[in-house]
Amino acid sequence: MALPTPGDAALPAGARGRGRRRRLVWTPSQREALRACFERNPYPGIATREELAQAIGIPEPRVQIWFQNERSRQLRQHRRESRPWPGKRGPQESRRKRTAVTRSQTALLLRAFQQDRFPDIATREELARETGLPESRIQIWFQNRRARHPGQGGGAPAHA
Repeated sequence: MALPTPGDAALPAGARGRGRRRRLVWTPSQREALRACFERNPYPGIATREELAQAIGIPEPRVQIWFQNERSRQLRQHRRESRPWPGKRGPQESRRKRTAVTRSQTALLLRAFQQDRFPDIATREELARETGLPESRIQIWFQNRRARHPGQGGGAPAHA
């Protein structure tokens, strides 16, 4: 990296390279429109953001950043007040329950993993029959195992 020379200060701003973006100052009406939209949906899609951006006369990427920043502010506020953050999911949308895997199921899966880190569908279905776990959970188990133990097991080598 080259050090600045005394002559660099004389160059126009555009010639000195990219500096920080100028801070955008929101008008009260823009702020009100952003907050109203945020109240309805803190995670608006691209179409909503573009529509809002056009309505308030601000580029869509700046609107997207405003939403990210506002979610961050709300999260910090919730943490300060020790309240749970509602997040993306509504009350009816809950996360899948964690699949309990017994020691005997784990032992079987580990043996299979030692033989092949990337089992095909037929092998996963056979493991599903043997363990009593759904094939989709077997597939996830292998993905997680490969991610957590990159150098372990046989089969295809880990990708760099």
